[in-house]
Amino acid sequence: MFGFRTAFRYAFSKTRGQRVTSIMILVGIAIGLIALLVISAVMNGLQNAQMDQLRNLESFDLIIKSDTLQSEHVRYIYGVDDAFRFLETNALLVDETSETSQSIRIRAFDGDIYDSKRMSQSFTVISGSKDDMSGVLYSYSTRNRMGIRYEDSIKITFLKPGKTATIVPYTAKLPVSGFFSSKMSEFSSSTAFMDYEKLSGIIGSEDSKIAVYVSGNMKTVIQSILALDPDAQIITWQEYNKALYSALMLEKTLMYVFLAFMFLIICVNLKNSTRRLLSNKQKEGAMLRALGCSRKKVNAIFLGQGLFICIIGEILGVILGKILIANIQNILDFVDSVVFSVSGQKTVLALIPFNASIGNVEILFVCIFIFLLSLIFTAIGCRKIYRSEIMEVILNATY
Repeated sequence: MFGFRTAFRYAFSKTRGQRVTSIMILVGIAIGLIALLVISAVMNGLQNAQMDQLRNLESFDLIIKSDTLQSEHVRYIYGVDDAFRFLETNALLVDETSETSQSIRIRAFDGDIYDSKRMSQSFTVISGSKDDMSGVLYSYSTRNRMGIRYEDSIKITFLKPGKTATIVPYTAKLPVSGFFSSKMSEFSSSTAFMDYEKLSGIIGSEDSKIAVYVSGNMKTVIQSILALDPDAQIITWQEYNKALYSALMLEKTLMYVFLAFMFLIICVNLKNSTRRLLSNKQKEGAMLRALGCSRKKVNAIFLGQGLFICIIGEILGVILGKILIANIQNILDFVDSVVFSVSGQKTVLALIPFNASIGNVEILFVCIFIFLLSLIFTAIGCRKIYRSEIMEVILNATY
């Protein structure tokens, strides 16, 4: 208890500028922690938003290839939000008016998937009607690129199963049923939609798959599907987007490595400040040892002094970091308004929704990392400073 009280009192002592040095170290730890949390939260938000769009539009949560299962069987599995059968194929668009062409992926859904909660979060029909799929539903980016208009007839070349050959080209003129937009520009520029029955009539339904939106535990849902059909082939959204998912995970790992090195540099400066802080109390340490305290106990007191400052700095950093993360969009909007008032131009900050988020586990991991670094550098400072003998320090008053 004596060591605890002494360490706490020494941490913010007013003598020889001790309090100022302690506050500088505390603020440095807090600012470093805030930077780590905010950058990590923004990166998490951007990556989570991109992954959500992939799962809503591109790959869904699960894709099932089964000869026996129907979407109705999967839809009633516990943990499944929705399930629907779909077809997709590559085709070539040719606009005879503008004499432009484009390769595109055409998808068709069996059911009213366009109004589902997950799909509607990322997909919107701008003109035309998704209920009238007599033709093809294109994106606005395709419309602008090819110069097509509503109710134009566009020549589309499919590859369909043939009688004498494996596949043969099939060309048809189909009207433009409308235009859509999505939150994924890559998806919009490469995808079009049409009626399931029409597409299956052209290319057949042998390659149809079941797309699944999952709200429960993914592994439990997969086990339930395999219980219904052990021969079913199941692809998760991570496997479907393996290259992109791996790139995102690598990006996140490198971000943490970069931030770790950034804080390591901060800690080197903190080590010097901590050493000066401990030097101010070098004579007091010698006096404590002269009064009967062991070298180990004295080192523990001054090690505790540094750790008290670290813990208070972390608490302050976590509180301020969470406040900044919760208000990141308001802060960026304010910065954008200031830039606009000065330069008359909007910045990219107003265009990107920053849904910053960070879990308590990540915060705990970062705090432990900073605590260990502070512990190591404080211990190094203690070890170097209190090597001198007691009388040498008292008589020479080395500070």
